[in-house]
Amino acid sequence: MNREEKIKLAEDCRSRGKFPPLGEGEIRILPVKKTIRTEDYDTVLYCFDGTKSSTEGPLFINLHGGGFIKGRAERDTLYCSWIAETFQAHVWDIDYVLAPEYPFPAAVYQAFHAIGYAYAHAEEYGFDKDQIFVLGHSAGGSLAAAAMILNHHEPCFKVKGLLLDYIPADQRINPFEKVRMEDLKDERRISRAKMESDYLTLYMEPEECVDELASVILADDETLGSFPETLVITAGLDSLCDEGERFAIRLAQAGTAVTWKRFVNSPHGFTINRNGEWKEALQLHRRFLGGLLDAKGETL
Repeated sequence: MNREEKIKLAEDCRSRGKFPPLGEGEIRILPVKKTIRTEDYDTVLYCFDGTKSSTEGPLFINLHGGGFIKGRAERDTLYCSWIAETFQAHVWDIDYVLAPEYPFPAAVYQAFHAIGYAYAHAEEYGFDKDQIFVLGHSAGGSLAAAAMILNHHEPCFKVKGLLLDYIPADQRINPFEKVRMEDLKDERRISRAKMESDYLTLYMEPEECVDELASVILADDETLGSFPETLVITAGLDSLCDEGERFAIRLAQAGTAVTWKRFVNSPHGFTINRNGEWKEALQLHRRFLGGLLDAKGETL
């Protein structure tokens, strides 16, 4: 498949599966769009300010999902607004570059450099550099974990906590092989596997799946042991459930403090898309992140 064919397929994928627009007033804190220069890219940010004082506030850096090929959506805005309001914090929602126009590992390095930029310019923006958190959902979870791997090899920031929702941690496995035997006759599951296969085709070359920045589960123990305290959430109705849980185990075995929970009756994307057990999951987000904020932050 050449580049033009990949772009055409990506445009078709982007046109499908859209959620209806949010109702008026659902978003409590509206973002301000900004652009920063990070290495090779002008990186677009959607910035939320929920702080209520002149003191330095915590910063949450959000990396949205979308199979590495879809951009941020209104539901990402709703989630970031909720984070900003809940923790009286700053939130940067990174509108990272997308495949196939910018294939692997472009978005990985962009995320890494954006986190480093935030850490280096914390005083300028009013952030507490000791209270920086990274939140990754689906593809964004892979980018977040890969950024931590890069930071182990080339230290340029410190992160207080890491949140990973339904992470694709092992890209070596064909998406059709992730479908459980009892679901092989479920057309929705097979359709989902086809979509995930298309995403991987658009994101990377087949041989790149063994790179630790693509399949983060392949990072060694020393690297995984350098991760900040991490929350891993998996969804019982998600084909990525098993690899997400294997990644949580790898982190724990490497010495990272890990909280892991499977929401057995929820599908992929449920925390951001607000279906399944999303309310319970967001309460876990709240408890985990609130527990890591020290006296400088707003504990819950």
